[in-house]
Amino acid sequence: EWYANLAKPSWNPPGWLFPIMWLVVSKPTQLAAVNKLWIATDGADRGWRLFTYCLHLAMGDAWNKTFFGYQCVGRGVVVISTFYALLLCSAFLFWEADPVAGKLMLPTCGWVTVATALNVSIYLLNDSSKEKNG
Repeated sequence: EWYANLAKPSWNPPGWLFPIMWLVVSKPTQLAAVNKLWIATDGADRGWRLFTYCLHLAMGDAWNKTFFGYQCVGRGVVVISTFYALLLCSAFLFWEADPVAGKLMLPTCGWVTVATALNVSIYLLNDSSKEKNG
């Protein structure tokens, strides 16, 4: 109910699109990218690329908790911006190891671009002084 009551931009994607993009488009392409990276790299080269990838996943979870769990739109902007930067870094690192692996990250990059712009827009359209937890 909290999210439904927030002011959103006119281009806000319909609610049914979110699970499709995350579960049907984004996750399978990320798994394929990790598989390509695994084949193309070994040892430390693989390790730090996967570490960056895991950091981006952790920040995605942190954003869900911050934005939806704590209902903090402004803090959500900070977290999703970090999440987005780590995702772009991961995609670049995957591309360096195997260009196809990097390209497989592009659907997620596109969708997180939308999610980041949406979070920023919601922040600008709503009174952030009314956020839960300050």
